[in-house]
Order: sequence, then C-alpha cells, then structure tokens
Amino acid sequence: MIISWISPETLSQQFALCGVTEASYVVVLTDNLVTDLVQANNQDGLQKLGCRVDIFNIQWNQKETTSIKLQSESLRGALTQADLVIDLTNSLTNEILENSPLNQKRILCIQTSEFEPYSHSMTSAGVLQRSNRIHTLLLNTDHISINSEAGTNLMFGIDALSHDSYTGVPKGEGDLAIWPTGYLNFSADATGLEGEIVLMPGDIVNDALHLVKSPVVLQIRGGNIIEIVGESSDANLLKAQLESFADREHAYMLKGFSIGLLYFRGDCFSGPFDPKKVNAIDTTLRGGWTTLNFGNDIANSLAVTLTSPNLLFDNVEVFLNGDFAATMEPDIYELALMGL
Repeated sequence: MIISWISPETLSQQFALCGVTEASYVVVLTDNLVTDLVQANNQDGLQKLGCRVDIFNIQWNQKETTSIKLQSESLRGALTQADLVIDLTNSLTNEILENSPLNQKRILCIQTSEFEPYSHSMTSAGVLQRSNRIHTLLLNTDHISINSEAGTNLMFGIDALSHDSYTGVPKGEGDLAIWPTGYLNFSADATGLEGEIVLMPGDIVNDALHLVKSPVVLQIRGGNIIEIVGESSDANLLKAQLESFADREHAYMLKGFSIGLLYFRGDCFSGPFDPKKVNAIDTTLRGGWTTLNFGNDIANSLAVTLTSPNLLFDNVEVFLNGDFAATMEPDIYELALMGL
C-alpha cells in the first residue's frame, strides 16, 4: 500500500527523525491558508508520538503582521519551551526569523506537493543515509569529478570545495529545514578550473524552467564560461540570461554545484521532454542529477541541471548516467516505505 506523504503515519515518521519523542513539546504554526486536513494530519502525526502539542495561527491582518503575532506573550512563552517548531505557513522570511524567538529554535517547514513521487512516502530516512555515506566518502577524497558520455568534463580538488547538506531535518538551534528536500550543495573556488559542460536534450535551465532541446557546450576556462557553442534557441536563452545579470564581473563564474539525494524511479517521467521534470530541481533535486551554479555569493546568474551525469569521488562512483550508483542505492526499507 502506498501511503500519502502527508498522512499522519508518514508525518509521524518524519517528526521522529527530527528528534520528537513522548517527552517533547512541539509548537505548530498555521494560518488561514492551511487546510483543515493538513493541520489535522500534522496534529495526528504528533499525537502518535505521544508528545505535547500547541497550535498557533499567525495569519497577519491589517493590525498585526506575522512578526507582531510571533511577539505575543502566549506564543513567545510557548516558543521558549518548544523542542521543535513546525511551520505549515511557508511564510517565515529570514527577517522574521532573525527578529523573533524562532532564531533559537529548530524549525521544520512542511511544503505540500502534488508532484509524484513527493506526494508519496518521502521521509528523510534515505536522504540522511545517503548524506552520511557521502560525508564518509569525503573524508578520504582528493577530487570530485562530474562527467558524461556527451562530453561534460569537470574536476574539482577537494581543497577548493566547501559543502553543506539539506536533508529535511533541522540540525540545531536557529536552523530551518524544508521538507521534502534532499541535496548537498558544494561551493567552489573554481579559479583554476578548465573543462566543458555539455547540455543535452532533456537537461534543464532552472530559472527558465526550460528543457534543453538541442546540445549546447559551455567552455570553461579559469572557472568562467568563455564561450557558448550552439546555434539553437537554447544557446540564445543561456546567453541572454547571463547577459542580463547585473554583476558582470561574476556573471560567467562557476560558483559551485548541487547533487540530488532524493530517490524515485526514473519511469515516473514519460520521456526526456516530460514537463514534470522541472519539478525535480532546486530543493527537491532528483537523486542522480547535478545542478551547476554560476554567479556571485548573493544570486545565481545561471543554474543548469544535468540529468545524465556521472559523479565520482576519486574512483568511487556516486552517480552513473543520472541514477544512483551502487554505493547510493536505496535499501529495501526505503523502497518499502515508498510502496516499491
């Protein structure tokens, strides 16, 4: 049986991964846009763990902003005691977090999704396992390579990289984790990087939510795009997006890459040009796919996702042709949770 990821059963499993136990106190933040079903399922999921729960509506109005709501005496008191805060509103900006008691709390932001398979059982258990495996591999890795049969060829020295993982589980005080999610982000000093990125049909230009139709080659020298080879509308789109970036000095600079950790079967797409593929990027990056990011520390000038890459840590295969290699494949327990 496939259980909807928004069901109390799956929510309960995710809350347990976030450290909720019978002794925990959890505050749930909601507003007028959150459906009764979503709110009830979250409450039921917490009750399955036997913890104490309070729900607060932080809907803003003409008299009170969300920030003011968070400063109310009753909510401030609850947040002081809370072991975990669950946000159903998706309205907590960085400014709100920094200027409220939430800046010292572990927060789980739950995002509903109609996209399969994120509407199925998508706890963070498998993502955490893969993230831990990768962190273990990194301890004995000198180089990370991204390549493809089409000709992509990039190699990063480990000393030029820093990384952070996003698993859907808040790490500590002041950390907001979005769920479902699963990816590792690597920031790179690509000053000496030389190579090529070959975009093939079915690859994705993220900001444009555009599926590439014809091959395009990005030639990289000194960490910058020096030439875009291709006569198609895809090449013109890439050139236009880079040229429109205000920071001309960093527009063409490769600043890092992200690797997906979420597992789902490739046959959920009808083919390379299935429009649903654009739902499997950014924070919900499909396991086996790799996103390359250009721009400065504040914003991307360009982000492109390779859907058939190979990823190697030295000689250890992590991705093969856009899927998990044997080192990253889900175990039988994760497959069972997803009804597979």
